[in-house]
Amino acid sequence: MFLERVYEGRNDIGRWIAMTVIVLFVWQIVGAVPLGILIALKMDENPDLEPNLENPLDFTSYDISQTTGFILMMIPFILALIAMWILMNPIHERPMLSAITGHSRFRWKRLLWGAGTWGILLTIYAVFATITGIQKIIFQFNPATLFTLAAVSLLFIPLQSGFEEVFFRGYLMQGLAKLLKYRWLPLLITALIFGAIHFANPEVKAYGALITIPQYIWFGIFFGICVLMDEGLELAWGVHLTNNLFLSVFFTQDSSAIQTPALFRITDINPLFDLISLLALSIIFIFVAHKKYKWPVWNYLLAKIGQPETEDENLSEFTDDEYDE
Repeated sequence: MFLERVYEGRNDIGRWIAMTVIVLFVWQIVGAVPLGILIALKMDENPDLEPNLENPLDFTSYDISQTTGFILMMIPFILALIAMWILMNPIHERPMLSAITGHSRFRWKRLLWGAGTWGILLTIYAVFATITGIQKIIFQFNPATLFTLAAVSLLFIPLQSGFEEVFFRGYLMQGLAKLLKYRWLPLLITALIFGAIHFANPEVKAYGALITIPQYIWFGIFFGICVLMDEGLELAWGVHLTNNLFLSVFFTQDSSAIQTPALFRITDINPLFDLISLLALSIIFIFVAHKKYKWPVWNYLLAKIGQPETEDENLSEFTDDEYDE
């Protein structure tokens, strides 16, 4: 049982506050230092450089290459993930794995299935949107930059998406579940928080919060459903990393938070179509996963959680070979 693993170790409110503050500090402050230093150096070299007011995350305005800027954007997430890994046992006296899965081992096949299935669904969506003219794209293949970008993305994005899943759908969801007892409440709250942290993204300014923020909130709900029904982060992590790889390596746009020399640049986008497509693709994914992995009935999301009678009840009764198909 995934949420019930919060009863392992020591998880009083003071420890949760301390851990959360430290992780946020590393993520938002310490992780931003390398980028800040590089921007300061570039500004010192050329005082005429100015930020792109339409997209402050476009670091080419500071004479920083898109690939370098992308790497510097990944650093805060990686440092925060490392901080969680280092501090989980000293602060909570439980392993990092307890905030990742309700099973005895990480289920790699689940992650790969989630990543592959979401990749197929995104490809179908992209082909349909392009063929029908709903979105217009420019082919900008450059072997030198694209292959470097692909290698960097494969290295960093699994860690970046992993931090967001461990922190939001793992650590925070478990903590809120212990406090609120019902599964659906932490699912909803973490989804709202996930939407809120993306409020400053440039696409929100470009297309409006009413059409973009619901996408992030729904992503939080979608990932949360996968986590709760599958008793672990592996499926959601796989979907999340594929989604971000898709946006870094294959498609980018001027208002994107991830500015990269991707294979295609979208020049005309329909945000309403994007939102409807996201809803449709995620619902398809949920129902396919529900059937494949024999998830419990849907009212499981409304069930209460309680402290297991013994520590062993925190883990699945199935062996790894049985549940990681």
